[in-house]
Amino acid sequence: MNYSITPSFKAFAATLTLVCQAAWLAGVHAESPSNSDCSAAELLPDSIAVSAEIPDVGGVLQTVLKHPLRSRLEALPAFDAAMQSGSLGQLQMGVRAFEGSMSKPWHEAIATLTDRGLTIALDSADGGVAVLMRSSDQDLLERFRGFVLAFRQMQGAPAKQGEYRGFVADMVSANLKMVRIDDWMLLTNHSDLGKSIIDQYLDRNGQSLASNKNYTAARQHLDSVDSHHRAVSAIVDIQTLRDAGVAKNLFNEKTDNIAAEIVLGGVLANLRHAPFVSGQLDVSDDGLSLRLDTPHQRNWEAPREYFFGESELATAPPLLYVPNRLFAFSTHRDLSQMWLRSGDLVSDRAVDQLTVADTTLTTFFSGRDFGEDILGAFESDVQIVGMEQDFTDVLPQPAIKLPSFALQFQMKNPKETQPELRRVFQSFVGFLNVTGAQNGQPQLDLGVETVGDAQLVTATYVPDNDKQESRNERIHFNFSPTLGFAGQRIIFSSSTSLARTLISDDTSNEKVGGEQSNTRGKFEAATLKRILDANRSQLIANSMLEKGHSKEAAVGEISLLLELVGLIRDVRLNLDINDSHMTLRVGVDVQADSETP
Repeated sequence: MNYSITPSFKAFAATLTLVCQAAWLAGVHAESPSNSDCSAAELLPDSIAVSAEIPDVGGVLQTVLKHPLRSRLEALPAFDAAMQSGSLGQLQMGVRAFEGSMSKPWHEAIATLTDRGLTIALDSADGGVAVLMRSSDQDLLERFRGFVLAFRQMQGAPAKQGEYRGFVADMVSANLKMVRIDDWMLLTNHSDLGKSIIDQYLDRNGQSLASNKNYTAARQHLDSVDSHHRAVSAIVDIQTLRDAGVAKNLFNEKTDNIAAEIVLGGVLANLRHAPFVSGQLDVSDDGLSLRLDTPHQRNWEAPREYFFGESELATAPPLLYVPNRLFAFSTHRDLSQMWLRSGDLVSDRAVDQLTVADTTLTTFFSGRDFGEDILGAFESDVQIVGMEQDFTDVLPQPAIKLPSFALQFQMKNPKETQPELRRVFQSFVGFLNVTGAQNGQPQLDLGVETVGDAQLVTATYVPDNDKQESRNERIHFNFSPTLGFAGQRIIFSSSTSLARTLISDDTSNEKVGGEQSNTRGKFEAATLKRILDANRSQLIANSMLEKGHSKEAAVGEISLLLELVGLIRDVRLNLDINDSHMTLRVGVDVQADSETP
């Protein structure tokens, strides 16, 4: 896309380029001979807790710049408007000046400046951060140094320099220093960290990150994983962070958050023992993929066997599939054991909350213990699914149209469990009607459906007589709570239509990921776009009310949101566990050019 260059921009770019050239000429000096070829890990101290490496920045830029989605993004009216905005206009000015100083397009300059790797590191000893980029073109590194100093000079900042063992340290900002070390460029916010890197470069006799046992083990694991599209690799030394007292709440044996315990309890337990986390980000035309790995040992699991499987590592059931699916999630969780062991898992405050809930639920379930008798009646397979609702032939319709969702469990003894839960569901609907009547809410009408050997116990909101054909009803009319029984399966659904779909086909499922997945998930962006589009008028009105936007601005904002969602196909999640490793994988797939968003 072409953008006009104003006279003021030309003057700014020309001035900055001249100043850059002057700064570069002033900074040129006889090159120091390299001590020896080395990696960033050999220069960094062994106290580094977090490090991330991008070995081929130019390749990542090329993938992004040549991606098929780029032309679709640039074709969006909102994209053009954003490029003309003040802040991005200033950014373009800076880019043009950078290109003038480097004497080549910005992406080619960045690719050359980092063609031998870019590393970012966090030091646990002093909290310092270091950025190391290495280039095959030392002349271009010096030009980059000149550009940074010239840009700072044009902002009115005085030139400040220091020297350490023959290398000049330039002050970039109040806390940031820049040092060119032959074919390396170092930026750091901590002087001691910068000095230790220079010392290691010259002397090579100290303990470095490359000799750190946790870094070495993590590096070996990363090298064993497929890296065809790897853009970034990262290593976190969890043992060092734990020893330094960082993020104490994360490493506590007990948590205050009950929901976090259900979803992530086993993962957090693993982090309390694992020495490191290694990660990699893959970038390709198909999308993005993040992989995180930690070591795992079975003796780290106690008292959270509910998460992993008591006798052997358990796997999640397949994902449920329904037409117009929004999301699906399945996992292994022994919720009964978690409830009964809650004193060992959550804090005293959370235990008090669960105790109150247990008393209430025991009363609600006619004296039966909630953890042992109710949750204990289910197997540990948990399946959740969400679906776009079809209101085409439904009246009345809610003004805001929400998706429906359902949970599915397997009953251990259907003959005993089914009658009890049916009575509890009916009592629950009666309770909702009593409390709803006190607050002016619509009433629920109970019903029973039989489909083959399956049975549905339904509850449907009853509209007022004058709103039987309304298309602007309250949000309640998204819901028709339904309890379904089909063989050993029990379904708790927010809508009768979703429950009908689930009981009609027991084979409608799919697997995402490997055979050892503790948790699987999938999110369908196309369905989300349809749901948002069905609520477009409500979203626009909300934007105008809450953000004070004009109607035109609100329409543009929501249109851009829908277009961006339409660029994504799906998001996938897998948590895989075996006897030696735990792996979390998250993938974002984008729409191909031939696909309709």
